[in-house]
Amino acid sequence: YGGFVDAVCDKAFVVPCWIALLHSIPSSGHIRWAQYLTLIFLILAEVASGCIRFRAYFTSVGIPAPKVEGFDFSTSAVKADHVGKAKQTFEMVGSALFILPLTRYLGFVFLFLAVPLAYESVRRKVNSRVMYVNGNGFEKMDHKVLKFLMQAKAMGSKLIVGFSEKKTDMILTACACSCVDEVIAEAPKKLDLMFLEKQGIDYVISSVGDEQFVTDETLGAARCLAIGEDAIARPLKAKDEKAD
Repeated sequence: YGGFVDAVCDKAFVVPCWIALLHSIPSSGHIRWAQYLTLIFLILAEVASGCIRFRAYFTSVGIPAPKVEGFDFSTSAVKADHVGKAKQTFEMVGSALFILPLTRYLGFVFLFLAVPLAYESVRRKVNSRVMYVNGNGFEKMDHKVLKFLMQAKAMGSKLIVGFSEKKTDMILTACACSCVDEVIAEAPKKLDLMFLEKQGIDYVISSVGDEQFVTDETLGAARCLAIGEDAIARPLKAKDEKAD
């Protein structure tokens, strides 16, 4: 909640401020239209970012995503990352300087530099990440299984649960879970890269100790992660690599 409020409060301040500053731009000047376009682009970017944050926060699974070793999973639609922090600094400093007539052009430079950062921040928030979970090991939908599914969903934007065995009750139960976006009833027993590419799957998630249900080629492609009891996701490796 704190990360969400921190990332949204700046928008509640700067957007009305920029709308007011649009009326303060001199009617004549060398970079009049550049100032108009910069403020309009920033307003559009921050409004879009705010909408994405609200949707992501109120549709989140309510459990923190596991930390991931060896991968950059820092991008979040709820919390601000380093790009968002840099953008926020440029926007705040630029807005303060833009208000003052003597430093207006210096503030415009800061705001102009914030435009690409603002759109990069929005791009990162809408970047999708599809996760896959093997449902064959689920005997019943207890609190441990539900927590595992919620952790897997929190790591991405879409969660797919696949079943290669005929478990009608578990398939129907998985379909009823709010954190599950799609269920594949006839998934292959061994997942290969061709299947992942066909389904648009980015990463395969499992628990530590689960039987291997992916090919060695898929493991070598660093597309498999195992969530441990310490809530840390680590890359899965082939048996020969572990021995080395």
